[in-house]
Amino acid sequence: MSVFRSGERSSDWCELTGFEFVELTGQLRPIGVNAKKQRLLVTRGSCRLTSREGAQVLCEGQFCDVDEANGPFAADAGDLTAQVLIFSGRWGTELGGCGIFKFSPSTPAWAKGDPVSYPKSTNFDSHYHDCDEYWVIMEGAGTVLVGSRSFEVEAGDCVAIGMGHHHDLPQVRADITAAYFETTLEGKKRFGHLWEHKHGPADIRAERV
Repeated sequence: MSVFRSGERSSDWCELTGFEFVELTGQLRPIGVNAKKQRLLVTRGSCRLTSREGAQVLCEGQFCDVDEANGPFAADAGDLTAQVLIFSGRWGTELGGCGIFKFSPSTPAWAKGDPVSYPKSTNFDSHYHDCDEYWVIMEGAGTVLVGSRSFEVEAGDCVAIGMGHHHDLPQVRADITAAYFETTLEGKKRFGHLWEHKHGPADIRAERV
């Protein structure tokens, strides 16, 4: 696991090399293509994304991949305001999920995830993936566990989670809103939350620590 912020360099193993929040208004704002791969995720409101192929309206939680072949790109929020998150990196073509999740303190539910021995005050499940995953904390604060390591996170942090490593969000100090991006599927290429008691042992990559 590693934690970095916008403008900081990610660990060498990370497929996500950077991220940036962009505030949108009614004026068209150019969206530059500055990396091998880029993905635009709407994190607040709705926006219109224009490209060589035309225009489309994206609502909160929706995303679009931005590449040089279809550029140039520009975005606006019409008569309102919006915010987008632009992921940059070098991921492959078979990907996991991408979107927004929100979490508040709640009564733990142990049935879904793998059993844990540490205290919990959320019903987030301990799980792993057949891919790397990245969480960008937009609001709130809490404790993230990856394997046996824990880290206190807050707004602006990006948590990089290596393939196969169990991770959890057991404690929330202030209601969390975060973006997630599961990059290149590898190994058995299963998507979604995986649990050892149901899906078998995780394929942990040694360099992803």
